[in-house]
Amino acid sequence: MNYSSRKAIVSILMGALFLGSCSNNEQTEEKVIQQTYSVTLKGITVSGEESSEELKDVSVFQFSDGGLYKAEQLNPGKDGQSEISAVSGSRLYFLTGLEEAMGENVTSEEEFRNMVIGEGLHDNSAPSFMAAVVELESGVVTRGGTEINVAMKRGVARIDLNTTADSKTKIKEIIVEDAPAETFLFIENKQASDKTVNYRKEFGSDFNGEQKEVFRIFESMRPVHIVLRGTYGEVPIRLKVELPVVERNKVYELTVLNVGAKIEGNFTIKPWEEGETIIGKPDTNHRILLSASKSKIPGEVKVNYENNILEIPATGVGEMTLAFVSDTPIGISSTEGVGDDVNVGSISMSEEAEGIVSAFNVSVNAQGNGRLGYAVRVHLKNVLLDGTYDYVEIRVAPSDKQIETVEIGGNVWMAFNARSRDLDDQIYPLDGAAIEDMYRTSWINTVGGLFQSGRLYMYVPWQGYNPSNNLGNQVADTPWQKDTHMPCPEGYRIPTVAEWQSLLPAGQEIPSTYKAGNGETIIATLHVGEGKLITPTGVTGTQHYVKFTSEETKRCLIIPLVGGKGDKTTSNNPGFGKRAVLWASERNGCPGGYAWAYWLPFEGAERTTIKKQQLQMEAFASVRCVKK
Repeated sequence: MNYSSRKAIVSILMGALFLGSCSNNEQTEEKVIQQTYSVTLKGITVSGEESSEELKDVSVFQFSDGGLYKAEQLNPGKDGQSEISAVSGSRLYFLTGLEEAMGENVTSEEEFRNMVIGEGLHDNSAPSFMAAVVELESGVVTRGGTEINVAMKRGVARIDLNTTADSKTKIKEIIVEDAPAETFLFIENKQASDKTVNYRKEFGSDFNGEQKEVFRIFESMRPVHIVLRGTYGEVPIRLKVELPVVERNKVYELTVLNVGAKIEGNFTIKPWEEGETIIGKPDTNHRILLSASKSKIPGEVKVNYENNILEIPATGVGEMTLAFVSDTPIGISSTEGVGDDVNVGSISMSEEAEGIVSAFNVSVNAQGNGRLGYAVRVHLKNVLLDGTYDYVEIRVAPSDKQIETVEIGGNVWMAFNARSRDLDDQIYPLDGAAIEDMYRTSWINTVGGLFQSGRLYMYVPWQGYNPSNNLGNQVADTPWQKDTHMPCPEGYRIPTVAEWQSLLPAGQEIPSTYKAGNGETIIATLHVGEGKLITPTGVTGTQHYVKFTSEETKRCLIIPLVGGKGDKTTSNNPGFGKRAVLWASERNGCPGGYAWAYWLPFEGAERTTIKKQQLQMEAFASVRCVKK
């Protein structure tokens, strides 16, 4: 605004003065006119500048007894001094830069002092103005006059930018969010209203260097946020920093530091006025969290966004997109637990208003029968921030059709004999059938296969004639401990001698009642299944099984008398109903080529004695797995 327009507004305000104003003891019939005295303004400078030129173009408004006494334009002489007449006890309001924003008929000092400006004055920055208030206490102004110095304060703060710390840092855009839309002309450290405004500056080419007065901002008692978007080398960056408060008449220099190791925005307050240093930087203590708005996750998947946990149903999920919003791209540093059933895609990146959006796709196959629940972890890293790591955990529910188990004798046992490591190949009760129902009515479907010690592949002689002593030329694992050789499904293993001894103590006569190794009372009974035994090759026998029941818990483990097959036997008849032979995992104390097995050798009788017996490793016996 130029000098002539300010004079015009001063004239308008002068028109609002009360009638009859005059000087030195003149009176009207209605009111005694206040005495006025000479005030010399030694100079009007800008507060906080180490050196500044005196201001030549300032309006002054004088209020006395709550009313506007005088408004005038200052005309400093060659020495920078101005003379005005003032009333003792009055207040002088000095203003430059925004007289056009003032109301034209304000006569009350309270209205004048609480004047709010801002609407219609923003041009991608707050409008610049300066103001000061001087109170002439009663008795200060004397007949001989007095001298005062006026230090004007800018009504805005200034934001400068400095990116010279690292030449790889290029800034494309700066955005100011939550800046005050209004402020008081003369009142400091008070919020004028809740209205806010945003500013945006785009650089014609990626900027690296120093730039003063990128923005001007009204003072704010609430946080103001500044977002910088750009690149570090070829990597996009987005830095959001916060000024907790913004004070007028201060310069805030935003310096971007150390981007290659840790993005840090450092706000330093410089003259105009000195002040504290405010640090603005990403909070590396915060997690890299899933974005609910940017991720695409089917409704059947349960998501804990606070902890980055996804719960996938046993039916699996075709494809979902996991997305993260951050200041810099997020990368996948490693994966844990990923198998053939889970596919984790490569990560992609896009720049959006909220920040850098990093995303990758995940698909999970449906669980097979008996598959245990499992978890996959995708480990994440912020590409440019040292020490900023996190992970997403994908938890897949167990199969609806689970392996049946029995806890007895101090261990958890599979309810049926093993067939292979494949979960889909295990024995499961028919729909609606209990475990004992299967042994009683479908005995041949409960007995599993026969295995050589230390080897993985089963032999089912009653399904087809095969005299081979080593199916598939397997290498034996002795002792039988490696998962790669063990015909137990995931989460299970071959029992040890001690575990068998706890449940089936050698020398114990059965059927009978006895104590297991853990102190449980076990009731052992012999049973026979219903119907006629039918096999594909015509092998016959009795469908016997032994039931071991805990008297305390009523839980029972059933072992079918499926028989066994010697290593040089050519017959495909294992001796159904005569005995049960069950491998242990150990061969300690056995001669070469032998391992331990536990026997229930009824051999057609109604009673027997449990045996712990050495058996040729090339022989074929049953495997009953115990939980790891």
